[in-house]
Amino acid sequence: MLEPDFNPVPTAVQIGRCGYLCPCRAPRCAVRRATIVLRKMDAAGRPVRQIELCDCHAETVIARERARGFEILDRRDWR
Repeated sequence: MLEPDFNPVPTAVQIGRCGYLCPCRAPRCAVRRATIVLRKMDAAGRPVRQIELCDCHAETVIARERARGFEILDRRDWR
């Protein structure tokens, strides 16, 4: 019998523009507005986690995830 996987392993990170007002979710960065949405995607392309960050913190997270071997899907230019 097939068992559902309620905790899928992310394999990719999708980068998109934040289209709504939201503070950066990085600790001690409450004064900056989030401009980037990072979504961790599973192997089927479904979002597993999402976080809103400012440009500075987003670049740090992208570099870290790239070093971990995640595929980076840059969708910042999509509307």
